[in-house]
Amino acid sequence: MAIVVGTAEAKPGKLTRGELRVGSMADGSPIRLPVFIASGRKDGPTVWLEGCIHGEEYGGAASIIDFMRGVDVATLSGTIIGVPVANPASFNFRSRVSSIDGQNLNRIFPGSREGSHSFQLAAVIGELLAKYADYVIDLHSGGIGAEVPFYVIYKDDGTKTADRSKELAKRVGVDTIWRVQEAAGMGGTVTAESLRHEAPSVTIECGGGTFTEQHLQDYLTSIRGFMQATGVLPGEAPVQGRYTIISGGSFIHNREGGLFVPLCEVGDILPKGAPIARMIDLFGETVEEINNPYDDSYIAAIRCRFYPTHAGEICAEAIPVESHERV
Repeated sequence: MAIVVGTAEAKPGKLTRGELRVGSMADGSPIRLPVFIASGRKDGPTVWLEGCIHGEEYGGAASIIDFMRGVDVATLSGTIIGVPVANPASFNFRSRVSSIDGQNLNRIFPGSREGSHSFQLAAVIGELLAKYADYVIDLHSGGIGAEVPFYVIYKDDGTKTADRSKELAKRVGVDTIWRVQEAAGMGGTVTAESLRHEAPSVTIECGGGTFTEQHLQDYLTSIRGFMQATGVLPGEAPVQGRYTIISGGSFIHNREGGLFVPLCEVGDILPKGAPIARMIDLFGETVEEINNPYDDSYIAAIRCRFYPTHAGEICAEAIPVESHERV
């Protein structure tokens, strides 16, 4: 089957690029997704690689550009479709949600051709996943105002596709795996959509407001490992000696506004009641202490140091440790 995404068309042994038009602004200027397609001369699966479904999480876009421009197509078995920015209306305003309709694109799949812009965009992406994707890897970060550690997420819906997703999660170069089940506020993601089409998938989390060389290398490690584990790239995907499985948990919301002062590091595992952060007012006085609400919880996100934070915003994320596993 010929692979065509907008003006980008797969050609064996070539890296091609183009754009996919997904709408237009009020002045008529087109809304377009940039698309790379790398195709090997050998048969193999098709992997959908995307970033910036949340537009402020720009580390994924930079990493996809770096990976796709550097991939050696002569070594490929199959095809990689790389979309650095999946949500231009969010990306152009450096926002988690769309500047057009205020929707979080990663909560509304499968979308609708009859809905608002984000629903239409979700429907377009979902149709392409159904048509072409054998596997999906989705890149995220903490965004501009938060930091996350390097970890991987897979959705567990009890299917064989979810089991394969977990296998892939163990091959992306990181030892912490978040097992996500459908829960309030976590449905409608692009990985849930890929599972609906029986395409195993993972989400990579890495970095945030400051994009470092280490973050780039972590993203690239995860992309290469995923491609090796799916058979698109040659070589052995990395394997860790032990994996920490986390599950459940929730976002933590502060009750008082001010400047956020972290008292731990992302990736720490804290006992119940341990301090995560404190809020200080503009006189430097502590107005709130924020503590871990769960036993032995992985701190999966915290606001950047001294980030101005209103009352009721997401200031941290804590996820209980469920188990430890070998390969």
